Amino acid sequence: MLDNYRVIDLTDRRGWLTGFLLAQLGCDVVLAEPDGGWPRDEWFEAYNRGKRSIVVRDIADIEDLAADADFVIDCGAQSPPVDLPALRRKNPQLITVSMTPFGADGPKASWLATDLTLVAASGQMICNGDADRAPVRISIPQAWSHSACQALVGALVANDERSRSGHGQHVDVSTQQAMAETALPAILHGPAGLPPQERMAGGLHQGPVHLRWTYPCSDGEVLITVAFGAMIGPMFRRFMDWMCEEGGCDEATRDKDWVDFALHIQNGDETLEELSRVMDLIAEFARTKTKAEFLKESLDRTLLATPITDLADVVESEQFAAREFWDDVSGVRHPGPFIHASESPLRRLGPAPDLGQHDEEVRVPRTSRPKLPPPAKKLEPSRPLEGLKVLDFSWVAAGPLTTKLLAFWGAEVVRLESVTRPCLLRGALGHRDDIPDQENAITWHSVNANKMSLAINLSKPEAKQVVLDLAAWADIAVESFTPGTLDAMGMGYEVLRGINPRIILLSSCVFGQTGPLRDFAGFGNLAAAVAGFYDITGWPDRGAAGPYMAYTDYTSPRFSAAALLAALDYRRRTGEGQYLDFSQAEAATHYLTPAIVDYQRTGQVPSRRGNSDPDMAPHGVYPAAGVDKWCAIACENDEQWRSFCREMRREDLAELTLSERHEQSVALDDDIGAWTKNQSAGGLQIRLQRHGIAAHMVQDTSDCMNDPQLVHRGHFPWAPHPEAGQVMIDGIPYQLSRSVGGFEWAGPTYGQHSMEVLEDILGYDGDQIAELAIAEVLE
Repeated sequence: MLDNYRVIDLTDRRGWLTGFLLAQLGCDVVLAEPDGGWPRDEWFEAYNRGKRSIVVRDIADIEDLAADADFVIDCGAQSPPVDLPALRRKNPQLITVSMTPFGADGPKASWLATDLTLVAASGQMICNGDADRAPVRISIPQAWSHSACQALVGALVANDERSRSGHGQHVDVSTQQAMAETALPAILHGPAGLPPQERMAGGLHQGPVHLRWTYPCSDGEVLITVAFGAMIGPMFRRFMDWMCEEGGCDEATRDKDWVDFALHIQNGDETLEELSRVMDLIAEFARTKTKAEFLKESLDRTLLATPITDLADVVESEQFAAREFWDDVSGVRHPGPFIHASESPLRRLGPAPDLGQHDEEVRVPRTSRPKLPPPAKKLEPSRPLEGLKVLDFSWVAAGPLTTKLLAFWGAEVVRLESVTRPCLLRGALGHRDDIPDQENAITWHSVNANKMSLAINLSKPEAKQVVLDLAAWADIAVESFTPGTLDAMGMGYEVLRGINPRIILLSSCVFGQTGPLRDFAGFGNLAAAVAGFYDITGWPDRGAAGPYMAYTDYTSPRFSAAALLAALDYRRRTGEGQYLDFSQAEAATHYLTPAIVDYQRTGQVPSRRGNSDPDMAPHGVYPAAGVDKWCAIACENDEQWRSFCREMRREDLAELTLSERHEQSVALDDDIGAWTKNQSAGGLQIRLQRHGIAAHMVQDTSDCMNDPQLVHRGHFPWAPHPEAGQVMIDGIPYQLSRSVGGFEWAGPTYGQHSMEVLEDILGYDGDQIAELAIAEVLE
C-alpha cells in the first residue's frame, strides 16, 4: 500500500511497533541504531522484521537520513535528543512523530514512567483484578504498544493531509492518553453521575449486580458472557437452553426473561440471590465440559462463550493457520499481516536485520519518491480528513471507534442505525445518572461523536436503495456484521464496487471473514480471551482475571484506521478501491509478539504474574491512605532503588542487587506497603518523582478528570447533545502541529440527521422521502 515512502525509525523497544507496521504496509523502514546496536532479544526480533539497519554515530547522520525521508519516528531513545523541528525545517514535507509518556508538554511532560505507572495513570488499572487485592496490569507490557499504534494512525492522518497541502507536520503522542482509551466507559463515570467502576476479576460490576464471566472447566477455564438486554439476552437464553438440555438447570430457570432480567432485579421481581444461584449452576455445569466442547457449542448455537486460551493455544490456533496468518521466520511463528487487503496485500516480512547490515545501500539517495504537490505558500489550520465520506454500518465498539477517529479529524460519517435492532452501546455500559434511557448512554455519546445518524429499517426492501445511494457517495464503508450478512442483504463488496469502483469496504469481526471460526459470535471480551489476554492478567495463585471490559475493541481501531488511511493513499495513486478483511484477534496478537516468540524459543508459556516484572524490582502497586487508593512504583535500576531506600529511611536495603530484590520480593513488598499505606497517593507520586523514581497514583475516573496533565492536553472535551445538554467525551491521544480536530456534537439521537442525509447528501426530494416514510423505512 505504502511502498513509495521511507521511514527513519529512531525508536527503541517502546516504539519499534510503529515502524514494523509501516513496513508491513510497504514502507522502506530504516532502523537507526546507536554504536553497539540495540540488544538482539525477543523484543528486537519481534518488532524489527522487514527493516533495514544503519548505524548512526551523530546528529549529522540523522539529519542526512531525514533529508531524504518521508517520516521520522522518535521516542527519545537517541542521545543527544533529536531536534525534530530542525529536521522539518530542512525537509518541509517531512512528518515527524514523537511518542512520550505524557505528551510533549504539560505539567507531567518530564515525569519518569514505565508500563506499570502509565497503566496506573490511564484509568484502566483500577478496573483490573480482584477487589480484595491491588489492581493489576496485563503481565505483558501494553502501554507503549498502544502508543505505537496511535503513532501509526497519527502519522497516516498527517500523510493524508500532506497529499493535498504538500507540507509535513509533527505528531505528538501521549502514551498515557493512548492507554486511557482502554478504560472506556469507566473513565467517563465521574461527570455522568456514576460511581467509580469496581474491580471484579473475570467479570463486571454494574451497581449492585456482579456478573461473573470466567469459570473453571474440566481442562482449563472458559469465559461465558452472563449479561442481559435486547442484544445479549437472547444469546444468553441459548446458553441456558444448552445447559437445560444437559441437565444443568431446570426448565423454570431456563425460561426466565433473560432479556429484561436486570430490569426485573430493579423492580424486585427477581433478586440478586437468584442471579447468584444461576451463576453457581453455570459454574457446576462448566466443570463438566472441556474447552473444545464449549467452542463447538458456541459456534453451533451462536453463544457468547469461549475457551480462555494461553499463548501456546494461540500459536497452535487452527483459525490462524487456516487464514495463513503466521509469518514463519526460521521455524518460529510471528504474527503476520494485520489485515487482509484484496488489491494491495500487506508484506510478508523476513527476519530482523543485523547491526549496520544496510549501511551502504541506505546512504544512496532514493530514485523513487511519493508524488506530492509543491508545498502551499500559505496554510490555514484545517481538518486533515475534511472531504472524506464514510458510510458506517458498524456497531458496538471496535468499528465505531474507528469511524470516531475519522470523524474527529473532519471526515463526514453517516451512521446507519435502527430502533428495531439498537446498538448495544445504547442499552448498556452506563447511562447518565443511572437512568437507562437509550439517548442517555455515555459510551454511545463518546464512541459516536461527530457522526450523522440515519435511522433506517434495513429489513424493509425499500431501504436497500438508500444504502446503495450512500455507497455511491462514500469513499469508505465500515461494517461489523457476522461474516456473510452484508452479502445476504444484497450489499456486499461486489455489489458496492459495481456502484462505486473506488469504494473501500472494511469488514471487522473477531476472527475475520474466512476460516473455521469465521462465524464465532462475540465482543471484545471474548476476543481478548481467545487472543491470550485473559490468561496473562491477574495473580498466579488465582484464575484468569482478564483486562477490563472488551479489550480488543480498543486495540482494533488503531489497526483498522491505519489500514483505511493506507488504502486511501493507494487509491490516490492507482484509482483502485479494495476490500479489507479485519480480524480483531489476529491484529491483537501483535501486542503479544515478544512473548509469543519467547515461548517458542524457550518452551515456557508466559502467564499472569500480578504486577511483578523480570527486569525491575520493586515493581508493584502499593496501598495508600483512603479507600481503594494505590500508588504504582517501579525502580528501573539500582540508582532508583537506592534513592527509594533513602526515602523509606531503609538505607540498610540500599545495596541489594536486582536478583536479591527479586528473591526477597514478598518481604520487600510488605515493607513498602507498610511505608506507603498512610500516605496520600497523589502526594507520594510527586515525592518519588522528585527523587527520580517512576511512580504514579492508580487513577479512577475522578482522578483522571482532575489530572492536570490530561486537563492540559484537553483529553476530555465536552460536546452538545439534544437531550443531555452537554456530555463529556474521551479524546484522541495525539495532537498535530498544524491540523486541527474536534467534536462538534456528541453521539446523536436516533435519526437526528436523517433529513440532512436524505436531502443534502443524497438529494432526495419530498416525494421520495415521503415514499420511504410510507414504506416504514425511516424510523
